[in-house]
Amino acid sequence: MEGQKANEKNFCGGAFSDWMEVMLTEKCNGRCSWCVDKKGYHPKYHASAKCLVEKILAADKKNIILLGGEPTLYEELAYLIGAIRQDRNVYVTTNGSRLTPRFAADVLTGLTGLNISIHDNNLAENHRITGIRLDERNLIAAIERIQEANIRLNCNLIRGHIDSDDRIRDYVEFAKRLGAQSIRFAELKGDIEQFVDLTSIYGNRFGINNNPFGLGCQHDAELYGMAVNFRQMCGFQISCRPRPSNPESSGRKKVLYYDGRIYDGWQMEDERIEIMRTDHAKEIAILEAYKKSVLTADEALIKLGIAERKPSPETHAGNCQY
Repeated sequence: MEGQKANEKNFCGGAFSDWMEVMLTEKCNGRCSWCVDKKGYHPKYHASAKCLVEKILAADKKNIILLGGEPTLYEELAYLIGAIRQDRNVYVTTNGSRLTPRFAADVLTGLTGLNISIHDNNLAENHRITGIRLDERNLIAAIERIQEANIRLNCNLIRGHIDSDDRIRDYVEFAKRLGAQSIRFAELKGDIEQFVDLTSIYGNRFGINNNPFGLGCQHDAELYGMAVNFRQMCGFQISCRPRPSNPESSGRKKVLYYDGRIYDGWQMEDERIEIMRTDHAKEIAILEAYKKSVLTADEALIKLGIAERKPSPETHAGNCQY
């Protein structure tokens, strides 16, 4: 039986093939109830920033988006941005908690784009639902220090918050005050209780539809004088839409995790990940045995499955192993 094909403008339909997402850290100072990463894979091993740079540059993707967790909590963020910005377009998505004029100048110089996740233009309400306390004047001052970067606000549509055309218009005016150039309004993933269906607000305007898998989940428009992107969830991500039957897609996006491995999409804490975690534990034990001189360099390389490499003992322990 012929399957339903993913729209070519979707992530799963092959769009954004020149992008790589990077999970820099599992740490986050927010408490968003809808956070899908709560059940995500969090490796025990942390590769060096140098290793991550090597992986990013070797992957030959033009656009790199740095994520978390909360990526501004990554201690070597400035080094990483500086190491890849000459050859890549670099984007950071943040909850804005560390976004000050000083931080922007010291750490975020050279970004192509900065995405700030704010889910209510009433910042007291945003604090209530995310746990992140923001100040409008501070945000404006920080954004002014990142003049070369495109500033986009990310806003999840949440019942009781940004859930109508009137509230979206208010949010657009808020974004203009901050100095943002664009906004992404996204339906919630996996949270049916707080889910706001974009079709209930705009019907089929802007390409919004009831079959995002087949008809497209990404829709660009201009609304109230602002460039906006609408992001819909298909039946794989939300139960109120039918799950595509016998689906055909062009593969999942590549994600570099902070353990130095590139995975086929975002990973969940399932049986497959348990196997990966076990493999990592073995690798770490081998490296520790080498450092303690229990294993020679050649023995360690054989156990790691990379016996063809012949680094010297002085450099082996500090190199990117994964």
